[in-house]
Formats: sequence, C-alpha cells, structure tokens
Amino acid sequence: MAVAASVRALVRRSQALTCAWYLFDDWRARRRLRAGRIRTTSGARHGALSLDESLAYVERVHADYLAYAGAYAGRGTLPGVIAEIGPGDNFGLALLLLGGGATAAHAIDRYASVRDADRQAAIYRALAERHGLAHLFDGAPAESSLRGLVYHAGVPAERFFRDSGLRFDAILSRAVMEHLYDPLGALDDMAAALNPGGVMVHRIDLRDHGMFAGRQPLTFLTIPDGLWPAMTRGAGRPNRLPLPAWRAWLAASGLEGSLRVTRLAGVAGEIAPADWDAIDPALRETALAAVRAVRPRLARSLSGCADRDLAVSGCVLVAGKPARGAAPQVRTMQPASE
Repeated sequence: MAVAASVRALVRRSQALTCAWYLFDDWRARRRLRAGRIRTTSGARHGALSLDESLAYVERVHADYLAYAGAYAGRGTLPGVIAEIGPGDNFGLALLLLGGGATAAHAIDRYASVRDADRQAAIYRALAERHGLAHLFDGAPAESSLRGLVYHAGVPAERFFRDSGLRFDAILSRAVMEHLYDPLGALDDMAAALNPGGVMVHRIDLRDHGMFAGRQPLTFLTIPDGLWPAMTRGAGRPNRLPLPAWRAWLAASGLEGSLRVTRLAGVAGEIAPADWDAIDPALRETALAAVRAVRPRLARSLSGCADRDLAVSGCVLVAGKPARGAAPQVRTMQPASE
C-alpha cells in the first residue's frame, strides 16, 4: 500500500507522467468496453453519503430540474415520458419524477455503476415514506420493483436517442454532457426526440474532474489537441468542449432556450445560474486571472476562445421545443466582445 501511494504521488508531481497514466488507463477502459464489461465504481456517489445526505442530494437535484424546466415551461412539474442521462448508483430522482406525474422514467448510462442493493433500498424506502410514494413499488421499495423505471445500461447517449425511436417530454442530465465523446451530435438527437412542448435541462461541468488535482485549475486546457482524446474518450473523462460550442449549438438548434453560468475557473463552489454580466465582478476577475495564467500554453483549438468564455467552468443549458405553431425564442449569454 505504501509503495502504491508513493508511485501515485510521484505520478501526480509530474504532468508528463500524469498524462502517460491517463493514456494507459484510457486504453484499458476501451478494452473493457469492447469486452462488454460496463460495471464501474465511477458515479457511485451514494456509497460515500449518509442516508440523510443521499436524501438531501436527490431532493436538491429534483428541485433544480423543476426550477429550470419551470422557468421555461411555466409549470412546476415534469409530466410525461422522461429520460435521465447518467443516473449513477441510485434511481431516487426517477422515483420523485414518477411521483410528480411522469408516466415513465428512462435511465440511460454508458456504464452500470456498482450499487449496494440494501443501501439503495433504504434510500427508496425513506423517499417513499417522506413523499408518500409507496404505491409506485410492486412490493418492498427497490430498484427492481419501481413501476415506470426503464434502465438502459451499457447504452451511450450518443446512440440511445438516435436508435431507440422513443419520444420524450423531458431529457435531463447533471455533470454528464461533458463526458460524452460526441455531445453536440447527441444534443441533435435529443432535440429530434423531444415532443412539442418538451424541454431539456443539462447541468454541464466544464472542469477537469480532478485529472490534474493540485495544479492550476485550467492545466487540462494546455494538453495538446491530439493527445487529449487518447487520454479521455474511452474512460469518459471530460471532452473539453468549450463554452462557445454549446452556445453555438443552442443558437442553431431551433429550440427555445437559455445558457447561464454556474461555475467559474478558480472559484470554489457553484453560483446561482446567471449571465456573465450579472456575476460579482470580483469573482469574474478571479476566473479571468486563471485564464490569463495559462493563455500562452493553451491547446491550439482553444487559443481562439475569449478569456471570458474560458473563465466559465460550469453552465446550465435549458432548451425546449416550442409547442406546435409557436416560434422559438433563444436567450443565451452574450458572447465576449472581441
């Protein structure tokens, strides 16, 4: 154990060795996927939480989705058929959505997170008691007895919405889109799968997810373009798609929508979703300073991005398909002035 810890510390101290480790680990991940081995501990959030913390997390995520979708649709519920991308190791959100009027909840995941059945049952039981949802289970509360839940394990979002032929009234994700290898293509397929009046809500985390922990927060933006996919694509690490690409997709999508900042580079924690100009100037300057520190070393594909765009390390994209006969209205953060 001591030797392994020493090796990990040595790798972490060297950026070159860190990159070499991710190259090797991504190669291993691609081999596992080709062999059909999709079980993973990645995304097993609830294994590290107490029961009260798990309940609070599920309820907060549910409330966020209702608030974001409600701002678009003018309602406080998400009825109809719903897709959640990347549910991780618990379907508590699906339970609350079904309890709030959804007729079906489809959970889509490239991998299958390792789950403790007893622990997950305790979460379902507590949520059912707290929200009066015991009637949604066929028997004791458990993943296998939740009516209306359809789990699609081992199916990437890039394929699911294109190939399933299903239509949805809401498509939801939290810190998932940045892990897709073709996020914009997947968004195109999601838009096509939305029913009129349907809405998508995607919380997008533009950070490196700890890949270069302990270093300058934008170090990952300096890795050469040819090297980055080989370090990340198989294992589902961040795709490094910058903010302007998400903005351009929304503007060209034909959907109604908004794109707002939820995180800033070098600033701890999240902020309430806001347009850039509405954010505290001191926080903006901290983030801009982080960009200026790496600007000379940016990867070629990112060197043309404005400082303000690279300073955003998280955003929420809300996009809805207008009801038949309605014209779309798109509200995004204004692009940085050149």
